[in-house]
Amino acid sequence: MSGTASRILLGLLAGGAVCAPAHADRPEFGAFLNLDQIAESQLHGPGADDVTYTEVSGVLTARISNRRIVASGTYHLSYRIPEMGDVDKSFNQDGLMRLQANVIDEWLTLETGALVTRSRVDASGAAPQFNIGNPQNLTQTYSAFVQPTLIHRIGDLGLGLSYRYAYTQNETTDNLPATGPINDRFDSSKAQQVTANIGMEPGSLPFGWKISSEYRHENTTNLDEHFRAFNVIGEVRVPLAGAPVALVASGGYERTRTSERSALVDPITGLPVRGKGGRFVVDPASPRLLTYEVEGLIANAGVIWRPSRRTRMEARVGRRYGDLSVTGLIEMRPSERSGLTLIVTDRVESFGQGVSNGLAGAPPMLDVNQVDPSSSYQQCLFGKTSGTGQCIASSLGQASANSYRERAANIIFTRTMRTWTFSGGLGYARRTYIDNPNSLFSLDGVVDQSFFSNISIGRPLSRTSGVSFSFTGNLFKNGQVGASDVMSGSFSTNYYRSFGRGIQMQASVAVDGSKQDGMTADVSGRARLGLQYRF
Repeated sequence: MSGTASRILLGLLAGGAVCAPAHADRPEFGAFLNLDQIAESQLHGPGADDVTYTEVSGVLTARISNRRIVASGTYHLSYRIPEMGDVDKSFNQDGLMRLQANVIDEWLTLETGALVTRSRVDASGAAPQFNIGNPQNLTQTYSAFVQPTLIHRIGDLGLGLSYRYAYTQNETTDNLPATGPINDRFDSSKAQQVTANIGMEPGSLPFGWKISSEYRHENTTNLDEHFRAFNVIGEVRVPLAGAPVALVASGGYERTRTSERSALVDPITGLPVRGKGGRFVVDPASPRLLTYEVEGLIANAGVIWRPSRRTRMEARVGRRYGDLSVTGLIEMRPSERSGLTLIVTDRVESFGQGVSNGLAGAPPMLDVNQVDPSSSYQQCLFGKTSGTGQCIASSLGQASANSYRERAANIIFTRTMRTWTFSGGLGYARRTYIDNPNSLFSLDGVVDQSFFSNISIGRPLSRTSGVSFSFTGNLFKNGQVGASDVMSGSFSTNYYRSFGRGIQMQASVAVDGSKQDGMTADVSGRARLGLQYRF
């Protein structure tokens, strides 16, 4: 992890401690020490390498909730000790933190967040479901943001102004294997976003209205890429008398631009020169090239249905980015034990913006027990409230250095029955890449699609034991010529039993499988046995 990323994450954690009141309402803190033995054996596919290793890890968790502060977080650090097979000594990190502070009542709030996970590097490379052994095609990813927001009401008039600064970085790893076509790999980006709005709810007038504006500014180190977007939008919402339905329409002006410089090309091989981590080197003599520009009027119309305070549905259809645009939202909270959120989005963004936007959109009170350090990367950030959260699997599943237009749909759900708890996330994303069309290695217009699923069901067997079953799967359909489609999945069974107040035994068995076009399917079995001590 770079010094810059370290300072950002430490600053966010320290800021949360400073903002916390002296007398918090029953804050919860936890510290755990884990000792695990892992064995993996290949059941089908090339090679026949059996692997065993020991993993020692420490976990910290925290949760604070009171009138001033809502915060939650976890951090996991592990070290692997090889015993047999092709596995290296290595450190691994996983962490998640969100904080919301009410600094000045009815005026100023402050939000921060940090994420430590992994991301998949090459689009046509391996797609491991779990971070075990020597996982291929994964690199450590860090993201953090800070966002102060001014919100105030003057009579019926509401005013809002916010600023967000976000930093996202992928760790440099030189030994990542490159497969398929030559693509650049994401390095780091700094993103800023300013939003302002003014409006009124229905009441004084028979309709509600809002005028909002947003400016997004991102600089990415890859090929010195710049992203700029600005819009001004007016919206009118008209409730229908006698029905929990409102008609909504909006329109305005938007301009989105991206630019970059050219990659340095080796005159002998004709291939781009690569630097650390396989990233393209910028040609110092190249001018800045405009790679994308859409400017003009945008508009949409739709309907909002809210039959109760626990249910909200919204659908909109319009024109944006010079094309048809469809967005939607479904939020259902039938009880404290059940919930569902479905989000349909259409947005031009980048890897850095996708990760940081997902982190900022996650609720401040997270379910830190859903952060799985053994997974390849965090697919969804689950909220403590049933059925809430944000999915970031489409971003972390392909750490592209290029900007893109992404149309996506994600669903998070939780259902707690008498003894069983059923939860998970599902998602689909369609990316259309933006690039210099005159480059020999251009991704301009290339369309990728990805699907993911993450489903688990579990129940307690007694006061001291429980069992769960989970399935995770991914399908990456690559549109670039010469790139292979990749499919992977895993099914696991987990069991735990507690002894006394501080010791817990954990055991799991799993079957993992993956398939790339033109290659033999790879299937392996995995077993884990461990002890956890809670301080």
